[in-house]
Amino acid sequence: MDDHAKDVLYDRFVSLFARHERSIRSYIRSLLPTSNDADDVMQEVGLVCWKKFGTFEPAGSPEEFVRWACVIARFEVLRHRRNCARDRLVLSEGVLKLLASDAETRLPVAEAERQAVEQCLGKLPPPERRLLLSVHTPGDSIAKVAEELGQEVRRLYSKVVVLRDGLRQCVSRQLAELEK
Repeated sequence: MDDHAKDVLYDRFVSLFARHERSIRSYIRSLLPTSNDADDVMQEVGLVCWKKFGTFEPAGSPEEFVRWACVIARFEVLRHRRNCARDRLVLSEGVLKLLASDAETRLPVAEAERQAVEQCLGKLPPPERRLLLSVHTPGDSIAKVAEELGQEVRRLYSKVVVLRDGLRQCVSRQLAELEK
């Protein structure tokens, strides 16, 4: 394979892996007890996927890469599990297979939900989006936002409740549109 073909193959892999990293990571996280374990396995999955990418043959579906990568991820989770067999938090292989099957089935739903949340967050004005996300952003908080805006923390907590409800309704509408 010449250098140009390798570059094209590499660019295609990076594009697909970057686009579907969250789904793959969510799948892996659903099979492991800690996020540190998931991070370790995710690194291995990326390497193995790249090594085997030359054998990947898409069937036309955009989710085909995710399914292919999740098969690799399942084997990497099993390998990780064998390596950590002395740990009390290791799940049995049967339980792991059940979780893997459930996670594979849920992948399209989880991706649709993630996209709906992103779309609905995108509709919010930046100050409201920041307030809503401040609860989940390391180093940020409602108290910090309240201080910056010169408002009472209690009022902003009430506003977050309203924003969450609006976000939930928006996501429900987005998902209902997809079901039609």
